[in-house]
Amino acid sequence: MPRRRPSQCSRAGFTFIELILALAIFSLVATMSGGIFWSITKAWNRGGEMLEQLQYGDFAMEQLVTALRGAAWFPSKPEAFGFWLDPIGGASRGAANEISWVTSGTAFLPPDSPFQHGLHRISVTVEGGGANRGLVVRAWPHLTEEVKPGSIESWVAAPEVEGFSCEWYDFEDDNWSQDWEFTNSLPKLLRVTLTMRKRKDFNENLEIQRLVELEVAPDLPGQERRARSDARGSRRREREEGEGDSARPSAETPAEATGQPPPGRTSATNLPSRRFGPSRSTDGSAPNQPPIRRSPGVRPRGSPGIRFGDTPQQGAQP
Repeated sequence: MPRRRPSQCSRAGFTFIELILALAIFSLVATMSGGIFWSITKAWNRGGEMLEQLQYGDFAMEQLVTALRGAAWFPSKPEAFGFWLDPIGGASRGAANEISWVTSGTAFLPPDSPFQHGLHRISVTVEGGGANRGLVVRAWPHLTEEVKPGSIESWVAAPEVEGFSCEWYDFEDDNWSQDWEFTNSLPKLLRVTLTMRKRKDFNENLEIQRLVELEVAPDLPGQERRARSDARGSRRREREEGEGDSARPSAETPAEATGQPPPGRTSATNLPSRRFGPSRSTDGSAPNQPPIRRSPGVRPRGSPGIRFGDTPQQGAQP
């Protein structure tokens, strides 16, 4: 019987359905891999842009804090060393507050600035629009009168800053405020906020905020009134406690309890600190004599036994 040859259709191979299934699986894996790679790349770019904004903002904030901590104030001419605050835009993200104060530091100043050594007035605000918006700084002599900051040459200290706001803490009302009217004084505590510009991948406004204490700031009138009221309250409490203790039985006499001398004596604090005119001692001796002046011919250090202010004894060598 002759052997049968295998037909051509029975040879091994992929069917059309298997090819379609393989292509679908490959497309799915490629799509997932591309999505993961795109997500990682976007997160990487987003993190890099955020770090750049944080670096720019932290540098600008450090310069601002250093300049504020170097503020100068003298009571002899307080109007020349006062703090100015113009709350343009309030405390919003796009605010453009302008502050000005006198400082002795070199923060924000270029290397060739004539104010590198000495006091000068500085102003900080945000100007411009779009990509040209940034933190702008100006400086001029602090004793110059009637100066408009807009007419002074400025330079951009941080180009990535989009908003700037400043608030001072009112210790009398216990809240943050932007209504600063004491142009001849300095606030004790400031809260400054920088808002960074949005980026392509990092599409958020990064805010950097700091609290700055001005150690040279004097006490405001409200703080002085509050200090006096606290002192009056403490004295009232002490008086009430003293009245409560006085109601208890005590073995002390009324004079000892009140701290006054007993009758018949005179308190030492009521005696005159200096007597005028001659007076006799209690034993009836001669009245007090005025102090003896030193003779011009006597040298206290050259002659032993002669004290400063005494007249030379007879026979002593000058």
